[in-house]
Amino acid sequence: MMSIKRETSRRAGLVVMALFVTLFFIWGSGYNTAGVFFTPVIRTFGWSRARLSTMQTALAVAAGASAPFIGWILDRLGAQFVIAAGAITAGAGFALASQADSYGVMVAAYLLIGVGIGAATLLPCSMVIANWYGARRGLAMGLTMTGTSLGGMVMTLISDRAIHRFDWRAGYLILAVPVLLIVVPIVLLLVRTRPERGDGFSVAQAASALPGMDVGAALSSRSFWMLAAATLCFGIAVSGTNLHSVPYLIGIGYAPSRAAFALSVLLAFGGLGKLVIGSIADRIGARAALAASLMGMAAGISLLTGARYHLPLIAFVMIYGFSFGAPLALLPLAMAESMGLKRFGSLYGLIGVFHTAGSASGPLIAGRIFDLRGSYSYAFESFVLLLIIGSAAAMACTPLPAGQSHAESAAARA
Repeated sequence: MMSIKRETSRRAGLVVMALFVTLFFIWGSGYNTAGVFFTPVIRTFGWSRARLSTMQTALAVAAGASAPFIGWILDRLGAQFVIAAGAITAGAGFALASQADSYGVMVAAYLLIGVGIGAATLLPCSMVIANWYGARRGLAMGLTMTGTSLGGMVMTLISDRAIHRFDWRAGYLILAVPVLLIVVPIVLLLVRTRPERGDGFSVAQAASALPGMDVGAALSSRSFWMLAAATLCFGIAVSGTNLHSVPYLIGIGYAPSRAAFALSVLLAFGGLGKLVIGSIADRIGARAALAASLMGMAAGISLLTGARYHLPLIAFVMIYGFSFGAPLALLPLAMAESMGLKRFGSLYGLIGVFHTAGSASGPLIAGRIFDLRGSYSYAFESFVLLLIIGSAAAMACTPLPAGQSHAESAAARA
């Protein structure tokens, strides 16, 4: 028995490592490097900031529109196949972006990247971790999700160096290579949806035996809609701030390399925040940890308008950086806490629609406000208000009813 437990623990550790690598190269490259491509691409094509922001919107729409289908598939098919297919799609998108010569081609590239991110990152990785870990789920989720921040930190610097040494096309091409050559094989080798039970159950049968709500029951609960509201507010604020912080810093006098470095350090703090806040969530609950993270983001963004001076900029990087990455780990934890694991894939796919709506509109809101006002200040102030609302919504979620959880757990054991 002890040898079986040790083997399961070792496999669980390898699963975390594989998913960390997946998020490092796909999410870190797909979402977090967008800011360093912003100014070089504008110089090449002469597009407005609002028009270029639609690239990130296309990415977010593609990721979110595919999320319900991907969640449905994950409740029925091995996660390793879904993640590998997503990685191939994202790699193809990066490669196409490197060859883009028109707005239409660039949009098509970002749509591919978005579908790849949806199939390979948050939804499947969250589901796998939720199934492999119980008591220390917050720490495991935080460690896995650290890949998004550390990947963004490293790939931001690498792509920025490639842009300055060659051009932005080389920057996109460099992002494609590790996704195709590293992520795909490691996922197929190491990742499985949940530990092997040895009972011959299919993926769908194993999921049905887990505790939690069915889709209909979850959609009629307060927790689903409160979590959806928190997700929407978070998506708007984080996507708008992360994309436009680099051009904002360049616009107020910082050199592009300094602005990219600030983003890189911010992402490093994000990785630390995921680990620390994920561990705290194991003690105080995902709901409270999520609400605190959203308030931390609001406090950080409020400092950004004073970033002409070094002290507010440093405070923004530290406070916002420490807070902004944690919700990626805490949102799936809060969902598992409130709705269980029975239909995790399908429900988190539906929550992904709200993340998409936020991620798609955030960059457009900030870009449009800048085009109209010539300043990002109004956009950043709006994001602060939304995060306060999202924090209140997170606190309004309720844990899964103990009676339901215990009854379904007993049924699963039987």
